Amino acid sequence: MTELGTFLKQRREASGLTLDQIQQTTKIQKRYIIAIEEGDYKNLPGSFYARAFIKTYAESLGLDVDELYETYAKDLPKIEPQPTVQLSRKQTYSKASETSSRVSRWVPKVMLVLVAFLLMTAVYYVVRNLDFGDQNTSPAEQTNSGVTIDQNKDVPEEEPVEEEPVTEEPVEEAPVEEKGPIAVATTNGADLTYEIATADKLTTEIHVKKSPSTYVGVRDTSLEGPFLAPEYPNQSKQNPIVIEDAETDTLRIRIGLIGGVEKIVVNGRELELADSPVTQNIFVKRVDAE
Repeated sequence: MTELGTFLKQRREASGLTLDQIQQTTKIQKRYIIAIEEGDYKNLPGSFYARAFIKTYAESLGLDVDELYETYAKDLPKIEPQPTVQLSRKQTYSKASETSSRVSRWVPKVMLVLVAFLLMTAVYYVVRNLDFGDQNTSPAEQTNSGVTIDQNKDVPEEEPVEEEPVTEEPVEEAPVEEKGPIAVATTNGADLTYEIATADKLTTEIHVKKSPSTYVGVRDTSLEGPFLAPEYPNQSKQNPIVIEDAETDTLRIRIGLIGGVEKIVVNGRELELADSPVTQNIFVKRVDAE
């Protein structure tokens, strides 16, 4: 047993490591680890592997390998020189001769194959030129040779076709409804009349303000029948007050205080309200669109 092997074994045992654990960590067979600890390097596969196994074993124990090699240099296995094989001049010459002889055997065969290929190629081109030398004229030239075809002969001329005049029916343009605010058509005291040109029934929206409160009543011009909207805006839960598709051509909207109305919209168009503190009778009249 060497001092190096004894030191490594003591450090392993002090670390509480078994041979099996060292084998698992270093991947070195246990019999080689035992050989290192006993200094029996003969059981290791050569001095090179012995030094490599010692290095791996020392690193697994957390040791400084350089310091370990320096301290136990006398216990390390000596690296054996690798024998070099030198060929004698006769062996070298024999191998060179053998290679040369192989090449010389293959050269004539390759030359014969190449010459045969060149001859076959030459014969092929000669035979092809002899057989097809007179057939260089294209089929189109052979067909057209000596024959003239008058493509314009006996071809009847096409008579021009008279096109019947197309009568375009006049397109009736749909009446364009006016857009934008509706101005007052006529005024008679507190009566204001608005005219809207439309083919649709009248749909009116009256937007009232919370303050000042105003009287609002909507009827047709007969002033008979039920109100089309509540008499007072505070009696309606909806704002704006909406009268959809009224069954009359003229609506009568009575406003107690025009300042309490924000706007009046008829069929999507806003009325131009007159700024007056008095009661107003607004008549919205539907006229046929031209």
